[in-house]
Amino acid sequence: MAGKKLFIMRHGKSDWKAKFNRDYERPLAERGIAAAALMGKHLAAIGQVPELVMSSSAKRTLNTIEIATSEAGWVCSLESRRQLYLASVVETIELLQAVSNEVNKLMIVAHEPMCSGLIAELAMGAHVKFPTAAVAKLYLNIDSWKKLDSDVGRLDWLLTPKSLQK
Repeated sequence: MAGKKLFIMRHGKSDWKAKFNRDYERPLAERGIAAAALMGKHLAAIGQVPELVMSSSAKRTLNTIEIATSEAGWVCSLESRRQLYLASVVETIELLQAVSNEVNKLMIVAHEPMCSGLIAELAMGAHVKFPTAAVAKLYLNIDSWKKLDSDVGRLDWLLTPKSLQK
């Protein structure tokens, strides 16, 4: 079985001092913009670009992935998904189970605590600290997204902007 690859990215650092009416509209801070660009370029440099990106439709998550893809010239499809804003782990798994089997490398861009919770659910309880703009790669021992379920994955790596700046 070839398996599927799932990249999980948390949005970049947001700007709590900016003017916004709802949390959904909170923008990225300068640090979040720089981190998104750094992560996008690094993933391209190591050949880890997804075929499809599904992002929460919140402003900070969409901006994170738009910066990452444009700065690094990724060639992939991008889908904005309102369901990923404040989604539970179970809701996220159900969303991923509907992905076309033609997609082998998928990325979701979302929020905490769902990002670290999804890793724990899929990768046999792996506990990770998931800072802003971090990206995790999971290998999933499945041949169909419909088979996505608890404990079918292995955490291959977790990259943080801080670890790339050293």
